[in-house]
Amino acid sequence: MTPQRVNLITLGVTDLARARAFYAALGWEAAQEQEGISFYQMHGSVLALFGRESLAEDQGRPGTTLGTGAMTLAQNFLTTAEVDAAHAAALAAGASNLKTPEKVFWGGYSGYYADPDGHVWEVAMNPFSPVSADGSLTISTGIERIDETLLTSEDEAQIAELLLRCFDTSFGGRSFYKTRPHHRLLYREDGRIFGQVSVFHQVIRMGDRLVTISGLGDVATDPDRRGQGIAGRLVQRFIDDARDGAADFAVLFGDRPLYAGLGFANKTNPMRFVAMEDARTIEVREDTDDGLMVMKTGEIDWDDAAPLDLLGPKF
Repeated sequence: MTPQRVNLITLGVTDLARARAFYAALGWEAAQEQEGISFYQMHGSVLALFGRESLAEDQGRPGTTLGTGAMTLAQNFLTTAEVDAAHAAALAAGASNLKTPEKVFWGGYSGYYADPDGHVWEVAMNPFSPVSADGSLTISTGIERIDETLLTSEDEAQIAELLLRCFDTSFGGRSFYKTRPHHRLLYREDGRIFGQVSVFHQVIRMGDRLVTISGLGDVATDPDRRGQGIAGRLVQRFIDDARDGAADFAVLFGDRPLYAGLGFANKTNPMRFVAMEDARTIEVREDTDDGLMVMKTGEIDWDDAAPLDLLGPKF
């Protein structure tokens, strides 16, 4: 048995003739029509339009308990122009506009409308999981986790080139800034790495207490691919991993709105750390850093007043 599948999606409609006319105006062609129901063949599944009262009776529920907007149907397209055209066609056919298509925070493009019976459709372009030529969709995260000891020479060369394109310093041709991380999160398409973050697992001292943190460093997205949500997805994966693991906090040093938008908060704790430049130890310093950002991922709370000892360099 294959549990992860949907073979038939049935929409309850109050006026079947009206519903048939609406979907016909969008270009849907019925594969089979019977009294009280219409079937539309899709890629490996079927959409059905069924009289609402008949559907409620078939389910054994009163018709008044049937809802619509709690579930969203979606169509993905290859371009934003196709999304706009599909949304406009739906409105012209009698749909209600819920959200005009626009760029969305995760890097795609999306809008919503409701058909005459209130069923909600999303029209979208997802650059990370594009549809194939026949319109079928396969989810691909594109994000890989690679332990540093397993990093290949080919991947390391790609990362070094990526960092060179993203930062003012070349990192001396290295794939890391101050020291090697424990693992990387990479975003790759067709063998090419377009984004990466470095992840550090370590213990720091917060006042008299030792706490475990997951540190984020070297956040890099290829300049040609910025604005597509790659960095956001990499950082979100970092957060998810920190929550699933043993880290009390996720910690980074940065000032981009992206981090605050994902739930990181600025902290001003005084701290002691090893100052490093060009992979060389300079000195042990005590200072504050306006870029310190923290997210709780475990059970304990951050102490805003406690001095920190990073027991090593910033990341």
